[in-house]
Amino acid sequence: MHSANASGALTPRGATPAEAGHSGLRHVLGEVAWQRLPPAVRARFGDPVRKVDYVGEFESVRASWMGRAIATVSRLIGTPVVPRTGRGVPAIVHVGPTNEGVSWNREYRWPNSAPYLIRSTKVIDVDGSLVERLPGRLCMPLRVYELDGALHFVSRGYYFDLGIGRDGRRRKIPLPALLSPGTTHVQHRDECDGWFRFTMSVCHPFFGEIFFQTGRFRAAGGSP
Repeated sequence: MHSANASGALTPRGATPAEAGHSGLRHVLGEVAWQRLPPAVRARFGDPVRKVDYVGEFESVRASWMGRAIATVSRLIGTPVVPRTGRGVPAIVHVGPTNEGVSWNREYRWPNSAPYLIRSTKVIDVDGSLVERLPGRLCMPLRVYELDGALHFVSRGYYFDLGIGRDGRRRKIPLPALLSPGTTHVQHRDECDGWFRFTMSVCHPFFGEIFFQTGRFRAAGGSP
């Protein structure tokens, strides 16, 4: 398990940054791919992690009938996916260090409705891989890579994390592929002048694309 140190960097729990030897996405991605990213992207995902709000709007938030059904049912475990659709949806992405990793919480603001907050935390696992923790103890291991200057996060299955057992091992219950939402693919692409584009799609093996959203954001203070 890793935790955020005083500077916000991710290090193995109980280890100092010097003992850990690495931290954050730079290590997960690899130095060569990391250096191919635009400086603004490296600033957003590098160390130290800083608390920042990114403001903008989702030009499109779509869901199929299957996606809407999953979103409705998932509200029982804390809304890991947004239960509404629309165009031109104002939003704020709240980023900051936590005890486990780095939170990227998306707040959707539809007119005449209370905000919807989707919580997620990116955590460096004990094996050095990246895991996204969602509400209801649902976890999503991620494959991370760089392509054409953009960061890509692709899910590698899902499981429920039940914590540490008496034997000291973490207890995980895999979510069968057919019962899962499918493959989640998130892209973070820099668009210059402080703006970046967030795009997320979720494709089910039988029902095709069930969720899609894309939008542009920039830091509230105008920095990268």
